[in-house]
Amino acid sequence: MAEALPRPDLSVVVPVMNEAENIAPLVREIVSALLGHATFEIVYVDDGSTDGSFERLRALRAEFPMLRAQRHARRRGQSAAVLTGVKAARAAVIATLDGDGQNEDRK
Repeated sequence: MAEALPRPDLSVVVPVMNEAENIAPLVREIVSALLGHATFEIVYVDDGSTDGSFERLRALRAEFPMLRAQRHARRRGQSAAVLTGVKAARAAVIATLDGDGQNEDRK
């Protein structure tokens, strides 16, 4: 039987939709900011991307074991992706970041 992973102090939830090129730089930035300060996981939620975002996430797992990836089979929207990530998060403290490093101003 596999050992349960210890619960992290922080879960960082990142929804993405066709952000393949932004994934690795943001993962590296998150890891750089948090490593040595807290135990953490990074939970990406691919919201039906068609550009290889999910495959990029899977490939990065070898380098970043704290990275987890969820996937929507079809686009459901940013709010649904955030909710999926929050539900998957294992930490009591959850932070969210946009996959391209910025949120649109929706007036």
